[in-house]
Amino acid sequence: MKITRHLPGAPCWADLDTPDVASARPFYSSLFGWQALELPGGYVNFTLREEKIVGAIKLKEGEEHSAGWSVYFMTDDLTETTKAVEAAGGSVVSPPRKVSVAGSAAVYKAPDGAVFGAWEPDKHPGSGLVHEPGTPSWFGLSTPDADGSTAFYTHVFGWTAAAPTADGMARLTAAGDSAEFGGITHGLATLPGWTLYFGAEDVDTASATAVSLGGKVISSPTDVTGVGRVAVLKDPSDVTFALVTRA
Repeated sequence: MKITRHLPGAPCWADLDTPDVASARPFYSSLFGWQALELPGGYVNFTLREEKIVGAIKLKEGEEHSAGWSVYFMTDDLTETTKAVEAAGGSVVSPPRKVSVAGSAAVYKAPDGAVFGAWEPDKHPGSGLVHEPGTPSWFGLSTPDADGSTAFYTHVFGWTAAAPTADGMARLTAAGDSAEFGGITHGLATLPGWTLYFGAEDVDTASATAVSLGGKVISSPTDVTGVGRVAVLKDPSDVTFALVTRA
């Protein structure tokens, strides 16, 4: 689905922070059909049908422990979002900063330790395609404090969180939207964080393709009620991501 403007509070962009952009480019391009456009400074925009999907940046030496997909949520005012994060018990990891003419970004840490970002757009509105194969299609938060995390993000972004279903997941919607974009589930205290799910026409086939490209399957394809068929994998640099065929 093509999108030109993400709603405030909705997931709008993701960056791959990786120690090895050189191996990430052929892996994800082969898996999802992306094209890679390298910008000055080494930042890479991955595109699909000429629409920006996600980005990638090489981690500096000594930052390898930070490898992962960083999720950003839309905001119309980074200053106010920063105030809301701190008022709700979160902290600032990277304060608001201008990213050339694209927009402004900030990175935060929630009370449970999960790291996330916010994006205030200028020329770059975020992912131009969503909810289809090869594009961001679901966002899952694993946290030891599901109730506390729900209250935190609701305060910061105005989300609506449905009561947890039988599988323990609280489904999330952004303010002004009716479509669920992700869910919060109870997880280990040592591993709080967001997982980015990319759409796949067939999760089983895509998982096998990822393995043939040097990736690993961490959680085999399975059906999740109300979400679809999902699998969790790692890329050749051990970065976690997931696949979903929406129900």
